[in-house]
Amino acid sequence: MMLVLNLKMNLTKNSILEYEKIIHDKKVIVLPQYPYLIFFSRGGYYLGSQDVSKYSKGSYTGEVCAKGLKCLGVKYVLVGHSERKKYFHEDIKDFNMKLKNVIDNDMTPIYCIDESLEDYQNDKELKKNEEQLEAIPVGCKYIVIAFEPNYLIGTEDATASLDKKHIKKIINKIKDYLIERNINHAIIYGGGVNENVIDELEDLPLDGYILSSNALDTEKLNTILKRLKI
Repeated sequence: MMLVLNLKMNLTKNSILEYEKIIHDKKVIVLPQYPYLIFFSRGGYYLGSQDVSKYSKGSYTGEVCAKGLKCLGVKYVLVGHSERKKYFHEDIKDFNMKLKNVIDNDMTPIYCIDESLEDYQNDKELKKNEEQLEAIPVGCKYIVIAFEPNYLIGTEDATASLDKKHIKKIINKIKDYLIERNINHAIIYGGGVNENVIDELEDLPLDGYILSSNALDTEKLNTILKRLKI
């Protein structure tokens, strides 16, 4: 079972050692801030990045290229998170370029497929999801898809808003899309993930989960690790 820990702009150099004690020898994928990638070095887990530049090289101050991440031992790269759309106005074209760079540098992309409350309520989500999937480059052999209803991200009690039937429909549509294109894949779920959400979605065809706020709560993280037997 795959578990991705998106740490966002959290932790400091001094707190990383304590955090590593929790995830050491756990087969999780940890996504720290860029400056802290080099401090996650104990091993036993997989190192990932929260983002990557859409440019492979060039004079783009502040950008971090895929080759640079690869040199630091990064195995997975998150692409297309809803916050990249909301705050940085990135779009499908940007994500296509990023995915290409990740794949070209022999890393595995974790591509986020998000869903807004408006699309969910108006039954537009299938069309929007397919539009997002079209960013996957031709020739892609393997990808991790993270389905995240963005209206559930960061919520305390996501189980109250879970539409299990709807989530299953989305997962199956994503699988159909990837299978038709001979793309090997894993599908994980994000959006207020906690032990209760995992229990609720247990019988769905999911390969794992992505955490953010609960990745930082050591007590909740330990509970989830035990629940998933990681």
